[in-house]
Amino acid sequence: MLTVGAIAVGLSALIFLWSFNDGLHRNMLQNFQDAIIGSIQIHHEGFFERPELSRHLRNPDKIITTVEQAGVKRWSRRLEAFALAASDETTEGVMLIGMEADRAPAITDLEKRISIGRFLREDDAYACILGATTARNLKLGLGDPVVMIGYDRFGALVAEEFTLVGIITSGEMGLDRGMALTNIKSLQEMLDMPDGVTDIVLRTPEERIQQLTDELIFALSDENVEVMPWSTMFPVMNEWIILHDGFLYLFLAVVLFIVLAGELNTMLLSMLERTREFGIFMAIGTERYEIGLMLVFEALFIGLAGTLLGIVFGTGIVLVTHSTGIDLSILLGSTSRFYVDSLVYPHLNLDHLGTTVGAILIASIIAGLYPAWKASRLQPVEAMRNV
Repeated sequence: MLTVGAIAVGLSALIFLWSFNDGLHRNMLQNFQDAIIGSIQIHHEGFFERPELSRHLRNPDKIITTVEQAGVKRWSRRLEAFALAASDETTEGVMLIGMEADRAPAITDLEKRISIGRFLREDDAYACILGATTARNLKLGLGDPVVMIGYDRFGALVAEEFTLVGIITSGEMGLDRGMALTNIKSLQEMLDMPDGVTDIVLRTPEERIQQLTDELIFALSDENVEVMPWSTMFPVMNEWIILHDGFLYLFLAVVLFIVLAGELNTMLLSMLERTREFGIFMAIGTERYEIGLMLVFEALFIGLAGTLLGIVFGTGIVLVTHSTGIDLSILLGSTSRFYVDSLVYPHLNLDHLGTTVGAILIASIIAGLYPAWKASRLQPVEAMRNV
């Protein structure tokens, strides 16, 4: 029973940790894509490495038709350019992003991150939104004018006065500083790029991103564009998730070692205590391999019993914490800079559950092999003399 209990406790802990880890990753990826980048971006070839206006999309309407034919409904056009934001007192460099005010909320949750003022509207003319840090550095408040200075697509210096209508306070450095949002039509007019588009941003469920990327790369192969999922644009985030999973696989290995050692010890003791019994079995005609199989099945039964108990306790803990959430702010304070909400909801991933359960059952069988081999090598007469 102690071995069964130890397996159940170890498996319960693994199920909870995997679920917490998966819930954390889901939340982080959702927030990361909702922040600004979306799930997939389509640019002119080379634009992501060198974002120059000369590398704008040549046929955005054709690309959008292809995107819609692939079943994507959440997409939005953008026009991006570097600019110098200037107030009466100082200046700061920003990435000036022209967005479609009506479609952008379906791609990002920027609208919800406005702490002061409002989001962009379709009829806005030269209105802009700044991050809280940029607005503070420029010493600007709601309604103040801010001059954007940049270069149009011909390389000529241009400048326009915008009105600050909103300030974003997210806790994320990339949003709070170095970025300015405006209506795409205003920016197209400022840069002398009627209908100019540099990015088409898509939002799609995480499990469909790679398949959709492959489909679009094939369908747009003659358009000289790059189709980039978030994991290609920002590989560090993906690598961090892989590293995080690696730690849990290490923990799984430790639990497997404990299961293996504990169950092996139990089976060896059982074999020694039942040596006389095995001798009698052999004397009445039981084959050696049947004695061995008996011990292997006993080891498997112990593993199954511990696994079933572990699944019941582990999934129970996950279901409870999934409904209540786990508040990280108690230990970590604000977690928004890591793209993580303070309340994390564990998520049961059946792939990870299957891997963990399968590994523990295999470890149980392995734990029974050595005692089974020892028992099958007993000599009946000597075994029956054992007390």
